[in-house]
Amino acid sequence: MSMSPRRLLYVDDEAANLIVFESTFEDLFEVHCAGSAAEALEMAEQLTFPVVVADQRMPEMTGVEMFRILRKRSPQTQRIILSGYSEPGALIDAINEGAIFQFVRKPWDAEDLHSVILRALDAHDLQVQNSVLTSKLVFADRAAMLGQSAAKIAHELRNHVNLLPLIEAIEEDYPRDEQLQEMASIARMTHERLIQLIEEIRSFLRPEMSSGEFARISLGACVRELLAFLRFNDAVPLQKVEVRVDDDPLILGHSVKLQQVLLNLLKNGIEAVEGVPDGRVQLGLSRKVDNAVLIVRDNGCGIPVDLLQKIWKPFFSTKGDRGTGLGLDVVQSIVEAHHGSIQCHSKVGEGTEFRLTLPLFDAPAASRNPDHHVPSVSPSPDSRPGTAESGERVLVPADGRHGPTV
Repeated sequence: MSMSPRRLLYVDDEAANLIVFESTFEDLFEVHCAGSAAEALEMAEQLTFPVVVADQRMPEMTGVEMFRILRKRSPQTQRIILSGYSEPGALIDAINEGAIFQFVRKPWDAEDLHSVILRALDAHDLQVQNSVLTSKLVFADRAAMLGQSAAKIAHELRNHVNLLPLIEAIEEDYPRDEQLQEMASIARMTHERLIQLIEEIRSFLRPEMSSGEFARISLGACVRELLAFLRFNDAVPLQKVEVRVDDDPLILGHSVKLQQVLLNLLKNGIEAVEGVPDGRVQLGLSRKVDNAVLIVRDNGCGIPVDLLQKIWKPFFSTKGDRGTGLGLDVVQSIVEAHHGSIQCHSKVGEGTEFRLTLPLFDAPAASRNPDHHVPSVSPSPDSRPGTAESGERVLVPADGRHGPTV
């Protein structure tokens, strides 16, 4: 069975160039053409293009400027720029930033350009495969975490479910007994709490989107959902965690993967403060200019200078047999897939700080889709996890039972 031709988008403001390109490659690829950067960006919203080829010199928006926008919306799309002009500064900067896959000088040779396109397709496919593997690793780690928490979850669910069969009988048989009616009301509230617990677990485990898809997400809601679930996991005792939410920035990303990044860093921090008097782990969320900033800081043992660069290498661990979680190399790859950066600062005997910087959601793009829903977390009857305002400190109670309250 023959494979369908791969989809390809070519962008150029000159109609003659569009005709030449399409006639050259229409037998090899499914070629789509756009006469402007704006038209190309609109087409990219409707269709997925593994590779986009664009002329650099176009009115209103250059090819590099268009690719910077496209890279935020579709990180795995490979971008090839064509130019007959000498623009070394702009093109070198674009290459260094990862905005373009390769620069091809005009007039282009059909055979050479075909070779570049094939390599770009290979690069796209490799990124997709890496994203799939990362998603599977993240999900496996989350499933293992649920298994460790199963005993606690089962215990709490049993405490609730034993009352449920009595509710309707009490309400129907004893309508005038105020005390029994009050008990029935409490039982109904317990039932609602049970449903919420189940939804929290399902939400934590359920992948929100297919691999590689990004959506507008609230980092504040992302943090609160993670903390709500951690009530059932001893690996991160919430009585040792302090959370400060100074803002609720929106980003383009994948909340499940980002939650797993934070979970790994929190677990590392908890392990680092073992045996430390007044050992604490802090999680902070704020906004700095055009970026959201997440900080995980502990006052634990610290990391020796000679190991700081090694912690990002695959399979490297300072934990021995305990190092079975999501590695920092995978953490770094997830952050970089969000066009962000992660830095580690540590001093032996004083503690370690991981700083994640993620670009904010593009405000102009958001205005084009005002009905897009931003996730939120509904407060439970006994806590208010969704009410943190700018500058407020979110504290976790000592028993860790009801999650974070403000």
